[in-house]
Amino acid sequence: MRRIKNIAAAISLALTGALVAGCMGNAGGHPAEDRITIIRDGYGVPHVYADTTRDLFTGYGYVIAEDRLYQMEMARRSVIGTVAEVLGEAYVNHDVSTRALFDPQDIQRQIDALGADDFAILDGYASGFNRRIDEVLADKARLLPRQFIDAGFEPTRWTPYDVAMLYVGTMVNRYSGSSSEVSNYQALSSLTGSYGDSAGRALFDQIYWLEDEHAPTTVPRNETVAMKRDAAGTAAQQIAVADNASATDEKASSLSGHLARLRPLSADWKGMELAGSIVGGTWPDARPTTSNMWIIGPDKTDDGSTMLLNGPQFGWFNPGYVFAVGLHGAGFDIVGNTPFALPVILFGTNGKISWGATAGPLDVNDMYQETLVPGDKTAYLHNGTVQRMKVRAELIKVKGKPDTTTEVYSTVHGFVTSFDPGNNTAYTKKSSWAGFEVQSLIAWIRSTQAGNWEEFLDQASRMAHTINWYYADAKGNIGYVSPGYLPRRPANQDVRLPASGAGDMEWEGFHPFSSNPQVFNPAQKYVVNWNNQAGPGTLTDFGNYSIVDRVNELSSRIEAKPRLSRQDVLDLNRAGSFADLNARYLLPTLIDATTDLPAGSMARIVRDHLAAWNWESADADDDGYYDDAAATLMRKWVPVLLERVLKDDLPAEVFARYAPAGYPAAGNPGSPRPAAGLKLVYNAMLGAEAGVPQTVDFFNGEAPAAVLKETFLAAVAALEDQFGSNLADWKTPVATHLFRPQNFLGIPQAGADEGIELAPFMNRGTENNLVVFKGGKAVSLCTVAPPGQSGFVDPNGVKSPHYADQLELYKSFGCKEEHLSREAVRADARSVRTLD
Repeated sequence: MRRIKNIAAAISLALTGALVAGCMGNAGGHPAEDRITIIRDGYGVPHVYADTTRDLFTGYGYVIAEDRLYQMEMARRSVIGTVAEVLGEAYVNHDVSTRALFDPQDIQRQIDALGADDFAILDGYASGFNRRIDEVLADKARLLPRQFIDAGFEPTRWTPYDVAMLYVGTMVNRYSGSSSEVSNYQALSSLTGSYGDSAGRALFDQIYWLEDEHAPTTVPRNETVAMKRDAAGTAAQQIAVADNASATDEKASSLSGHLARLRPLSADWKGMELAGSIVGGTWPDARPTTSNMWIIGPDKTDDGSTMLLNGPQFGWFNPGYVFAVGLHGAGFDIVGNTPFALPVILFGTNGKISWGATAGPLDVNDMYQETLVPGDKTAYLHNGTVQRMKVRAELIKVKGKPDTTTEVYSTVHGFVTSFDPGNNTAYTKKSSWAGFEVQSLIAWIRSTQAGNWEEFLDQASRMAHTINWYYADAKGNIGYVSPGYLPRRPANQDVRLPASGAGDMEWEGFHPFSSNPQVFNPAQKYVVNWNNQAGPGTLTDFGNYSIVDRVNELSSRIEAKPRLSRQDVLDLNRAGSFADLNARYLLPTLIDATTDLPAGSMARIVRDHLAAWNWESADADDDGYYDDAAATLMRKWVPVLLERVLKDDLPAEVFARYAPAGYPAAGNPGSPRPAAGLKLVYNAMLGAEAGVPQTVDFFNGEAPAAVLKETFLAAVAALEDQFGSNLADWKTPVATHLFRPQNFLGIPQAGADEGIELAPFMNRGTENNLVVFKGGKAVSLCTVAPPGQSGFVDPNGVKSPHYADQLELYKSFGCKEEHLSREAVRADARSVRTLD
């Protein structure tokens, strides 16, 4: 990190302390010529102090550019589609697809409509960023990050539009822009093609259901009354969960009636591949569904404190995905972490409340199948008339090559995502949040100023795109709400499939915010989520919410203790990180089914070993292999079981999506879940007790326990042939975290040699933050965000001391205490900088 200049370089430690004391606070205390004070602590985390909104965010933009200039330059180019301009022809396709995700004029209109104080956030951020760029370009020999030199270009100035687009591209489009409806349609077509209409549709309903009544929900099932604490801490009843019955009824439309309104897919249609390219996943788990959260209320902690622990799972990158900062002044007093240094702090506290987030679960997008006029790809039918698509020309600048152009098409429903010329159709995506992206950003920013649940909910009601929000406060209240504008769809629409673009499946407005999933002080005394279903009746096109769900690894441990300590809450993170996500659904049945195995046989030895196993796979001795042979057995057995049960009932192209066992792979394991196929197998094991009707017997009349035993024996025999009869030799190399030097879109954000590998893999947050409220007054925040705060590498290749100084802390499940008071910040001040 660059040494500080000006005042901090010229003063003694004692004078530094005096300066910090004089400059800190939420208002006042600044010399007339100094509007902004920046203080960095021992981990390089900056705290910005200013009296006006614009000055506060100017300081924020400035410190971001100090720490992450190259990462942020490439993030901005990634989301607005200008990567090829600096990295060349290989990135043209990225820029082309990115330009089709948004309308620049619409985003700018939203910015222009902002009030003065809201606009000051974006304008100040850009101003501070540009101030640092000016300093860098004036002293490139010392300040220009090495990555710019290696890539052969220099940073460019930012505008408020760029700041807003950072949010639109990294949060809205990534986490709220996906749909699996076309992929679902292809799977349905494959099933009906193999088994006929009636049997194929029945099988589709069994493998891609709307509601599993046993699936765990964040809003507890059947809980309509929760307890609310008033200012004195007493309890009063409050209706907390909206009635979802009407929403459920609206979605229970006839599959046959819906299909009658759609054209078939062309034989060469690549629906599944298309879904993967758009949303970064593959069917049937196409939507980004990552991150976990648990909030433990004061009636379930051993000391009456309230604890919130968030683990947002964005993936692992270098520089880190999140940026830590404290913002103090102009009505803000917040400390926390946020992805890509967004102008909103997604995970943090303001001393009165704390908040966090996980990926949104609401269905806020529909794909429309447009019928094209033969011979004219820009003409389509809607409401019985021929309509003309809007066409926007986009210029793509390409380094070292001539500029190229692309065209972006849109209909009354939204942007065209693809054409199916063999069938004279096109697919467009309609999003409930379109036109409200900037409003949503401002709502999230303002939610960090809330002082209570009602103020928090008020901002949640202004969030148009889907996200999960979590809440805890100093008075012991806990809550959850899932914001997003929920479309009111017609009764003839099946949400799993593309809608007809003819005009007969148009939205009928939006449901009121009160119908969004939400709960306040649930009777169970905690809130937990690992991307499971938001609430009963929350129906989607993108995922089978199931009784088989990784959130059970968290909730079962919370339920196991009447009260939890701070260490218990932290240990949940370790347990979830190493949990075998398939074990609880298979091993109890297997253990019961194998009591008759001969004593001393290899199968009996393995069976008894599994019976004593804690269902976790770790590497405590750090030798690069999982400690327990059970990890090896499960990775061999689960695929054998899935193939034995499902392969004969599903077409090959459908089974291929259900065949993986769900275990993390080396390098970039993402965010593992239980095997997708296990959802089908476990429902089949439950039979008539399943929460999804079983019309096809995947076990073909055989007893499920017998099939589990048979496949287990086959797996044991294969492993004995491979490793021998000594269980200590049944070794599986650990999966690892690769902190990639490319961002989540695959665009370089650091030097090619800056990847960092960390073992073993932990299925946990990209960062973690624990907030504890105790006694209504004391609040603490403990965080870890690897690799480190700063990605700065100087022109000579020297890295900041905070480049990777949180890696070991992360590996050991430790965290660093953040400084929340001005006294604490002053006590750990390592540098002070004032901007006039």
